[in-house]
Amino acid sequence: MRRWVVGAVLALAAAWPVQAQPADALAPARAAVERRDFAVALPLYEALLAERPDDADLWIEAARVSGFADRNAEAVARYRRVLAIAPERRADVLPSLAWQTLWAGDAAAAAPLFEALAATGADRADALDGLGQARDALRDADGAIAAWRASLDVKPGQANVERRLARALIWADRHAEADALLAAMLARDPTDRRSAWLRAHGWNLAGRHQQALREFERLGGAASADERGDLARAWAWAGFEDRALPLLERTADADLAWWRDHRVARETRPYAYGSVERASDADDLDVTAAVTGFGWRPAAGATAELRLRRVELDAPADAAHGRELQALWRVRFGEPGVGHGVWWPSLALRASDWGGWTPWSGHARVTWLPRDGWRLDAEAARELVETPQAIAERVHVDALSLGVDHRPHPRATLSLGVASLRFDDGNARQRVNARAQWLLASRPRWTVGAEAMAFDSSRPTSATVPARGYWNPESYREARLFTTVEVEQRPWDLALRLGLGTATEVDGDGNRSHAQPHQWELVAGWDLGASARARLSVGGAGSGFGLGGSGYWRRHLSLGLHAWF
Repeated sequence: MRRWVVGAVLALAAAWPVQAQPADALAPARAAVERRDFAVALPLYEALLAERPDDADLWIEAARVSGFADRNAEAVARYRRVLAIAPERRADVLPSLAWQTLWAGDAAAAAPLFEALAATGADRADALDGLGQARDALRDADGAIAAWRASLDVKPGQANVERRLARALIWADRHAEADALLAAMLARDPTDRRSAWLRAHGWNLAGRHQQALREFERLGGAASADERGDLARAWAWAGFEDRALPLLERTADADLAWWRDHRVARETRPYAYGSVERASDADDLDVTAAVTGFGWRPAAGATAELRLRRVELDAPADAAHGRELQALWRVRFGEPGVGHGVWWPSLALRASDWGGWTPWSGHARVTWLPRDGWRLDAEAARELVETPQAIAERVHVDALSLGVDHRPHPRATLSLGVASLRFDDGNARQRVNARAQWLLASRPRWTVGAEAMAFDSSRPTSATVPARGYWNPESYREARLFTTVEVEQRPWDLALRLGLGTATEVDGDGNRSHAQPHQWELVAGWDLGASARARLSVGGAGSGFGLGGSGYWRRHLSLGLHAWF
C-alpha cells in the first residue's frame, strides 16, 4: 500500500508547476535522484536550499526527495517550510504533508491533516483511508472503522481499504461484520489469498482454531513473516505449542518474539515450581501448604510430573499434618479439525501419609475438543477431605463428573457441569454447576456473568447422623453475579474478580438459613524473565467478602514461583 501511495504522490508532484532552476545547479541532484542515490542527492539539495531559502518550488522538490529516501520527518519539516513561506501552496502540499506525517510516526498530527483533506472534496477516498490509518495508530478503533467505511462509501471496492477495515473489526471483536466483509470480497475474487488468510486469522481470534488451521492448510501454509505469526497463534491456541514454536524461531516482530519466549516456548520445556499457601475461615481452621514439583516433556504433546505437597491443618480442638506425593502423566491425541478432534487424557496417582494413615488417591481425566466452540471434561477421582476431624475419621470421597463448555458466540461462553459424589460412609451427593459469561471488552479483558451451584446429600449431618468433619447439609443452592477484569502490562499481568452472591442452605434437621457468599480475588503475575514467573493470589469469600463479619467466611493467600529450563 505504501508503494502505491508513494507512486500516487509522485504522479501528483510531477504535475505541480515547478519554476525553472539553473540547469547546472539542479542537474547533479536530479541525476542522483534518478539513480536513487539519495546519499548524494540530499546534500546537494541541502546546499541549494541554503542558497535559496525562500524558493517554495525548491523546498517542495527537496521534500519530495526526502520522502523517496524514507526520511519522513525531514520531508515533513520541508513541507511545513513551504507553508511558512508560501501559504497559498497549502493545497499543493497538504496530501504529501499528511502522508509523510503519518509515516514519520506522528499520527496525532496527521489525523487533522487528513480530516482537512477529506473536507475539501479532493480525492476524499484516499484522505479518508489516511484518516483511518492515523486513528488506528492512535488506538481509536471506532474512529478508524468509521473513516474506512466512509472511504468505501466514496469509492467502493478498494481491496486494501476493505482489508484494513476487516482487520480493525476483527481486533474490535466484531467478528461477524469482518467475516461478512471478507466473504463478500472472496465472492468477488475467489483467488484473493490475502483476504482468505485474513478471514482465517479472524476465525482464530474468535476461538475457531480448528477451522482456521484447516483454511491455513488449504492456502498452502505461511508465505510471509506475518502469516507465520498468524499460523503460530492458531497452533498455540489450539494446544499445539510444539508446532507453533518453529514458526516463530526467526521472527523480527518484538511482540511475537516476547510471546514466543515468555509463553509458547515454556510449554515445550522442562519446568519446576514451588508455592506456599495459607487459608483461614470462620471456623478457626487454618490451612498451611507448601508445594514443590518438577515436570518434563518426554514427547511432543506429553507431560510427566512429580509433585510433593506438605499440609498443616490447625483447628481449636485438633490438628493434622500430612505429606502427599503425586505422579501425573498427560498426553495429547488427535488433530484439530480432523476426525474426532483433539483429546487430552491425564492420569494422576497420589500417595499420602497423615500420621499413620497412608491412603491412595488420584484421578483419571480427559478433555475433549471435538470441534470449535465445544469442550468436554470428564473425570473419575478419589479425594481426601482435609480437616483435622475428617482426617481422623479417614473420610474420603469418590467422584464422577462431566462438564461441557460451549461458545455460541465469540463473546459468550456457557458452561454446565454435573457430578456424583459418594463418601466412604455411603453419603451420596448430586451436584450441578452452571455458568454464563459475556466478554464486554478485550483490551483490557472485561467479562461479566452469572453462575449457580446446587447439591443434595442423601445422609446429611443431623441429630441422628454425626458430623465427620466435612460440610454436609441436606441441600444447598447458590447463585452469583460476577465480573472479571484482566490487564497485561509487561512484565506484569493483573486479574481482579468480584462476585455478589446469595445462598440458601437446609441442614439435616430441616433448618433453613440464608447467606451472601460474596467473593473477591486479586491475582498478579510477574515475568521475571523468559525462564521464570512469580504469582501472587489473595482473596476472600463470605458475607463480608472474607474480611470478617457474621456468618461463614474464608480468605486465602498464595505465593508461587515457576521456572523453565
